Amino acid sequence: MTRSRVIGKDRALPWNMPEEYEQFLGHVRGSTVILGRTSYEIFGSDLPDARLIVVSSSVKSLADAAVCADVESAVAQARSHGTPVFSAGGASIYRQTLPLADAMYLSFIKEDYEGDSYFPAWSDAEWEIVRTVDHTRYEFRVYERRPGTD
Repeated sequence: MTRSRVIGKDRALPWNMPEEYEQFLGHVRGSTVILGRTSYEIFGSDLPDARLIVVSSSVKSLADAAVCADVESAVAQARSHGTPVFSAGGASIYRQTLPLADAMYLSFIKEDYEGDSYFPAWSDAEWEIVRTVDHTRYEFRVYERRPGTD
């Protein structure tokens, strides 16, 4: 996301940053990933090494992903697999899963981009930065939820 929390424009990423995308793919490899239908259409094919759960009210089945009608059932199914669970967008999925998360793995793009899709705001009082890695074009941060704030 950008510093102003932009995560998308016109149903796509507004930037091309292969090094950051490779980092994302590395984090989710071997895990269970919850994502909305549009996010699945954008980069689901790049996630063959993850178990995919797509939240959609219009699509009933997909060949390479489980489909759930709502986030609650997607989270329940994801937790049943016994692997780390990641939320991978879009904005509505992030908004619904953020209150359930105990960690956030976030890349902050250093350049500004305009967009029409945003990562939800969060309270710094609820989250602590536990790791920061500075890259040329972005900064990667790991946040953990502070005890007693869930």
